Amino acid sequence: MYAFQGYLARVLKASEPVTAEPERARAMNWKCGIVGICMMLSAATAAAEPPDVDAIKTADDAFYSALSARDISRMMSVWADKPYILNIGPRSKAMNVGADEVRKYWEGAFQFFSQISVTKIDARIQTDGKLAWVVGMEDATLQPKDAAESLKFQTFVTHIFEKDGTRWRLVSHHAQMIPK
Repeated sequence: MYAFQGYLARVLKASEPVTAEPERARAMNWKCGIVGICMMLSAATAAAEPPDVDAIKTADDAFYSALSARDISRMMSVWADKPYILNIGPRSKAMNVGADEVRKYWEGAFQFFSQISVTKIDARIQTDGKLAWVVGMEDATLQPKDAAESLKFQTFVTHIFEKDGTRWRLVSHHAQMIPK
């Protein structure tokens, strides 16, 4: 940082112009300084560590793995342990807020369905380094325990993850059925 400050001071320093047009020379010094600053900032941005997209994808995949296995322990290990976590499933009539309500929702779903198969389609991941969001669609096939026919539908889905130390934890799941 000190080298940058020294560079900036030298470039922007009002020096004796060598030309007969002192104002033009001063303007050129400013332009060179601004160009230099822009180049340094873009180099710093390019050198910054890329977002942890692989770790976010792994966390998102863990959600679908726990869902398909109907495993409440694995499902809850994907979620952050925060009072503000939020779940809205495709059959939800209310928001499930907090770990207790989210757990009850998934326990109920795992008891109601004998088989759950949900596949991501066209997932897009974005992050700012602290939060990440995964948006896309899902193909879902759910087999109710007391029905002969399975339910098949697609949903729009949004997952929001929060970085907790080195691990990405789910703080919001929202799946909405796509009308046929």
